[in-house]
Amino acid sequence: MMPTTILWQLTQKCDVNCATCVIAAEGARRGIDELSTFESYKVLDQIASMAPRRFVISGGDPLARRDLLQLVDYACRRALDPALSLSATHNLTREAIVVLRRAGVRRIQLPLNGSTAARHDAVYATPGSFEHTLAAMRWACAAGAVLEINTLVTHRTMHDLAAIAARMEQFRVEAWNLYFIVPIAGSTSLEVITAEEAEAVFAEIARIGSMAHFAIRTVEAPHYRRYLLQQQRPAGELASWSDFSGYTFRGDPLGASLDDVVFITSRGEVRPSEFLPISGGNVRYRSLPAIIRAGDVFVALREQANLKGKCGCCEYLPLCGGSRARAWAATGDLFASDPLCSHQPSAQKATA
Repeated sequence: MMPTTILWQLTQKCDVNCATCVIAAEGARRGIDELSTFESYKVLDQIASMAPRRFVISGGDPLARRDLLQLVDYACRRALDPALSLSATHNLTREAIVVLRRAGVRRIQLPLNGSTAARHDAVYATPGSFEHTLAAMRWACAAGAVLEINTLVTHRTMHDLAAIAARMEQFRVEAWNLYFIVPIAGSTSLEVITAEEAEAVFAEIARIGSMAHFAIRTVEAPHYRRYLLQQQRPAGELASWSDFSGYTFRGDPLGASLDDVVFITSRGEVRPSEFLPISGGNVRYRSLPAIIRAGDVFVALREQANLKGKCGCCEYLPLCGGSRARAWAATGDLFASDPLCSHQPSAQKATA
């Protein structure tokens, strides 16, 4: 099975040192040994051959790559329709967005981690980031770009989500990507929420989603689908995978299966998640489709029988599987239960 979403970290270079950013912790190593322009063309060819539903170019700061416009133009000519994930760096200007639009970029992602300057700027080391981000949102809309917003879900932001959503309603936002933070080495301010708090967040974003004009996706929280389905049908009524087929989820939250997403680092490593530091191979030495089909970590993740604990016996396993990145970060075991999920599977209740 090929992934529906491919994320490519084009560079680690960035002049913003976010408190929750693992890239920032790598310091002097940022930007070293990145894929060259020629290598990047080859990667784009391989991505195009897989025809992903979503393709996102991220960083660091993609605008720090001098060949960005060349690569964007090539991606568009390969019918990839790339989304560009940007941050409020000195490179992000009205002119930069206009040039990107002319080069073929239709989708732009921007981070918004607070409804006010005080809340948002607390995540960044650069004062004025909030106003810069709002300005970039206006520039993107004025340029006719499809706008997506990325927000971290932490103790700092969980009670501000409704206000952030209200801010977004002032713009033509198509999707809200909610990143449930994973406690990986390098982040200096994690503020990880508990499983019980995650359920409260699910309820809040489901409420927001029922009224919002934008779709909502969750990242590293595939059990949001479990939550949505529970609101429609009790778990005891589910008998097989076919019981899930009649349900759709507005925004199609990320993490619907164990191999839905592939992340390519700036050095060419291919991982199941940007938050999981386990590589299945490197595109410098093996083709991307071959890594995904036969790389040890990807083969292992496709085998649901490898899951342990609650995740392994959960009736919602076919559409969830838990965050493998969080399981790894919390336990060192790729197949352990996701500690952010409070659901008690029926099979586990029966043996308790």
